[in-house]
Amino acid sequence: MRDVLGGISFAILIFLALIVQEFIPPVHMLLGAHVLLVPALFCLAAIAYSAWTMLSLAVFTGFIVDLMNLHIVGGRVEIALGWSIVYFVLLGLLCHGFQPAFLRGGWWIHTCLAVGGTSLYLALQYVMICFRREGVVLNDMVFWRIIGPGLIAAAVAPLVYLAWESLRHLIPGEYPRGDRFGGRA
Repeated sequence: MRDVLGGISFAILIFLALIVQEFIPPVHMLLGAHVLLVPALFCLAAIAYSAWTMLSLAVFTGFIVDLMNLHIVGGRVEIALGWSIVYFVLLGLLCHGFQPAFLRGGWWIHTCLAVGGTSLYLALQYVMICFRREGVVLNDMVFWRIIGPGLIAAAVAPLVYLAWESLRHLIPGEYPRGDRFGGRA
């Protein structure tokens, strides 16, 4: 039951993060890269909770992200509805595989997974759009709009972890751990 409550808590946080990230302006220093909060939150939930909670959050996260990013151009859908669900399930399985190391105190694992997961998500979106439009354009702006959010995730993910670590007694369902900030159990 505690895992269910923790999953619901993270589902609410992911939904709120999806709304908040829409109002954060692009980073002009990184050629217009956007701040993406959802992958960092999802990676933390996937690595901290049980497999069933992670799978439920993956389906929820993928579905609302797909609905938020639904692009219809000329009567054609550019990014297929449901592909984010598959992506977040696979990312969640990868994150969940690192759970034993995370529970032993490897707090930095969440940051690495969030950085890679964010950039890979955007790269796959770009590839899907290129296939639909039948043309590939690679320039500095495309590069920074794919890599930039990953670099921003490198700064955001530790803050997400520290916030979770300091508030985890209020969010039910996490695994018992040692001392604060990733101490050994």
